[in-house]
Amino acid sequence: MGNLDNQIYCYSVGTSAFHTDEEDRVFKELVNRKGYIKRLRRDKDNDNKDEIKKVREKVKELEVELRSLVDRHEGVRTVRKEELKPYSVVGIFESVLTRTFGIESGKDMDKVTKDIVIVQSYHLSVFRDLIEYGFVDENGEQYQYLSSSAGQTRQKKGVWVKKVLWDKHKDSLTCGLSVEDINQKGSINITKYLAYSALITGASDEWLDFNIDECIVVDDMDVIVNGEVDYIDNNTYEITRKRMDIDITATDGVGMMLPSVSEKNFMVRLPFLKGLLAVMSFDEIARECGKCKVTDVWGKEWDVIEDGIKIIFTKSQLKLWKFFDSWDHYKDNFKKFNCQAAKLNEEEDTFNQGKLTYQFLQTLTDVKDDELESIVKSTNYTIDNIGSRQDVMLRVLGATESNEQKRSYQKCLMKYPELLNDAHSKSTIKAKKKAMVNDAKMGKLNVNGSYTFVIPDLYSFSTYLFTGEAKPLLNDGEVHCKLNKSGRTGILRSPHLYREWGLAQNKIDDKRSKYFTTDALYVANESLLSKLIQNDWDGDKALVVQDKVLLDVAERNMKNDDIVPLYYEMAKAEAQEINSKNIFNSLVLAMGGKIGLYSNSITKIFAQPNPDLRVVAWLCMENNFEIDYAKTLFRPTRPTEIDEIIKQYTKGDLPAFFQFDSRKIKKKDNRIVKEPRVAAKTDSTVNRLEDLISNKRIHFREIAGGKFDYKLLMNNPKTKIDDKVIEKYEELNEEKRKLIDKNKEEFDKNKKDNKLYVYVLIRNELLKINPDPMYVADVLIQYLFGVKDSSFKSTLWESFGEEIEVNLDKNLDEALECEDCDSKFRKVKRGQVRCESCYEIELKRIDRERKRKAREKKKISIGQNLAIAE
Repeated sequence: MGNLDNQIYCYSVGTSAFHTDEEDRVFKELVNRKGYIKRLRRDKDNDNKDEIKKVREKVKELEVELRSLVDRHEGVRTVRKEELKPYSVVGIFESVLTRTFGIESGKDMDKVTKDIVIVQSYHLSVFRDLIEYGFVDENGEQYQYLSSSAGQTRQKKGVWVKKVLWDKHKDSLTCGLSVEDINQKGSINITKYLAYSALITGASDEWLDFNIDECIVVDDMDVIVNGEVDYIDNNTYEITRKRMDIDITATDGVGMMLPSVSEKNFMVRLPFLKGLLAVMSFDEIARECGKCKVTDVWGKEWDVIEDGIKIIFTKSQLKLWKFFDSWDHYKDNFKKFNCQAAKLNEEEDTFNQGKLTYQFLQTLTDVKDDELESIVKSTNYTIDNIGSRQDVMLRVLGATESNEQKRSYQKCLMKYPELLNDAHSKSTIKAKKKAMVNDAKMGKLNVNGSYTFVIPDLYSFSTYLFTGEAKPLLNDGEVHCKLNKSGRTGILRSPHLYREWGLAQNKIDDKRSKYFTTDALYVANESLLSKLIQNDWDGDKALVVQDKVLLDVAERNMKNDDIVPLYYEMAKAEAQEINSKNIFNSLVLAMGGKIGLYSNSITKIFAQPNPDLRVVAWLCMENNFEIDYAKTLFRPTRPTEIDEIIKQYTKGDLPAFFQFDSRKIKKKDNRIVKEPRVAAKTDSTVNRLEDLISNKRIHFREIAGGKFDYKLLMNNPKTKIDDKVIEKYEELNEEKRKLIDKNKEEFDKNKKDNKLYVYVLIRNELLKINPDPMYVADVLIQYLFGVKDSSFKSTLWESFGEEIEVNLDKNLDEALECEDCDSKFRKVKRGQVRCESCYEIELKRIDRERKRKAREKKKISIGQNLAIAE
């Protein structure tokens, strides 16, 4: 979606950035001592045990000293100016917060804002100080804690903002609802409050034509589904197969909008409101029912036709609904304080090919060799053709319509596929191929399927709203997804910890297609499928697959162990007063989560012969309690005998296939210095992939039917090499490499979805030599493509990619097609009809022909002379 191409830059620092001078001195000495220990350990030629022991003792002393200094500190901390370094800058996408604060964004923005600062906790006492008192910068500007999203909480991070900006805009960001209002009206669970407060920081586009007067909020639809489950007693851990009535909120997190609002589903954000808006013609359904009136959650009646209602939110979407007196109260505040609506994650026009993961595969414990060979066939095809097929190469490099976050390099590849013949493209493809092979051996495989939104039967919900009686279009065991054909369908959702293979019949007919108009997966409300795959309805996506062999295997495995959904009673989250102390305590609890440990333990079990599904079920239950622990403060206590069984299965190293996990393989100077410790290879499904995944050497051949002309990337192909620009570029590029190596951990955390700020710095430094970005880009292209033919051009593309895009668009419009090879070329000579490569070939052909004719003419001349002589 539009503005998600744009981002702003802000600082992301650790708590050490707020140390006093004395704390900083001790902290730096502590870091140096720990680094010294690492160097001593790497020194295999000497026995350093005594020295290591001595340094460790000093480290302990320093840790005690630092802890004492930090604990004695009182009052507001100051961020150290020298800690605001280039590698501390991260790019974040536009959000409600950045737009409300008026922080400019865009592709060409290079300023680092100080309106927002992200802080990661390495020392809880400092983090506590920052939450309670905020901090100040070197100019005395005050900052206060805003919130932490669920993802930031897991990373031990939080967001701080300038107090003056928060005070100015807080009513716009909260729809006029203050912390004092919430506390006075019964308060809320702190962890939930933080998550809801963080909604304004998420990447989004502004919903410009949103009209709150066309909206209402209604109660959710709760259904009782009677079905078989494996019930786990969270006290005794006893698992009992039983038929139960299960309460399901069929509309939890999802609302409806008319097709006139949008023809595509998307996620929505308003103050304290989040979730999915799904397309549904509820006005037509109202007319079908002969009833058009509904009641909102405060008891007011609305006529959806006469009142012009186009959007129906549900109570589960407006998280703090009970703190507003009425819908009119919320609407009036929304308009009075100029609040903002936002949209994100709109349904795609095209869908990427689905990918299996090791979690999906590891739960399939009964897989024959020929079945596994069939399952990996598509992946092997991609790997084998990565150097020879244009479509495969473009897909691997992310140069596809379905990639909504394409960089300049990927956009240029789509416009000019001959760019695949460049040395940089080939080098990138080789690296991608190596990663693909490792990923495939880790279970990341192509599959006939796509990820799409999961949506309940909203036709049924609409009839329930207007008549009080639900009339479903889908029954238990049925789904509707027009991306796939009718018939058996598999439904998968991550994380996949038990054996959560949803199997259903995809029903495509005129009645369902009339109301289920989007590319989403629609699921029956009166079904336990959502309990099996553990999905919510607020924007969760599922992988919908129709691979016959895979579904045959899944169906057999589900029947082998007679799998039904797991069910256990979760604890409820209690309300707490919102204050800095409770906020800090809640964050500490949430930051101490062990979610990854449960996932890894389950993976160890599935890698063993005859995995015990009882143990997997227990760990799944514990995992969900762990996720909610910060809200509920409840963890089940394992009975002693259960604890012994679980530890028997989960001790030891990760399965053998984790040796291919690139996230755990560390390299330095092209040497692997740390590999994941893995167990001996077993015959588990994912371990067997190592022997089935193809790894043939790449043999590149010229693709796209034409030759690559780098001058099509230039504004002026006659630009000469500028030594000053090139020398500075090489210097900056080397500094970049050293900077990334030195601060690799920070860069790795910050680079995932964002353009690294270091490329902005490189661009700015080069523009100091010559302020014309087109000229600088041309010089670099001439050097890197024409002179050096470099395999490493990432810095060029990241720093001057937009200029290259503009040049390529213009040149392709003016380009001619070579009459010999059909490749596009930029005309530089009058009457030119061939690209330079073919022109040189033609010159050589003409020269050979001229020489041949000269030789024949000479032979004729000699013959004639001999005849005369005779």
